[in-house]
Amino acid sequence: MASKAYHHGELRPALVSAALDLLERDGAEALTLRGLARAVGVSAMAPYHHFANRADLLVAVAAEGFRRLQSQKIQALHASGGDPVAALVAGTASYVEFVADHPHLYRLMKGPAFADRAPHPELRAAAAAPAASLLGLMETLLAGRLATITPARGAQILWSLSHGIGMLVVDGQIDRALAPALARDGARALIMGWIGE
Repeated sequence: MASKAYHHGELRPALVSAALDLLERDGAEALTLRGLARAVGVSAMAPYHHFANRADLLVAVAAEGFRRLQSQKIQALHASGGDPVAALVAGTASYVEFVADHPHLYRLMKGPAFADRAPHPELRAAAAAPAASLLGLMETLLAGRLATITPARGAQILWSLSHGIGMLVVDGQIDRALAPALARDGARALIMGWIGE
């Protein structure tokens, strides 16, 4: 196969996009820089201009996963009409849907290989965005209320709910079709308990 020509700045996003497709189809074990080069149609050495090694590629893929998670979540928040309760409920359901729809990607994003994100600034920044938006919503919800929980603890509990339901879907313990409703009902029940309504 002839190698494709990419303009400066186009190859890295193309490699990450192709890696996401391969990951979703075949799992993380299938990702290699040489296999990725074949998938994109470039020389075997071309990916090495953008990624020092496979681990570097996986960092970029995980970071893109967090950006996509945040983008999907922001869409759900905008559709909620600005009410913090509705936004938190919608965000929780959106997170569960992302996990259920992208199991291999989510396992990479949240797996032990990247438990310590400190050495990876791109990944650290991308992973911080969903957490920061969740905390911000909790702060908005609880501002001026006599709540039974702090914003940080509430955010941690809602994330745990989302992660747990999502992984139960991935592991075949909960039907995918039921998961968003479970997430919405669970989040709403927790939130109403915290704010006493």
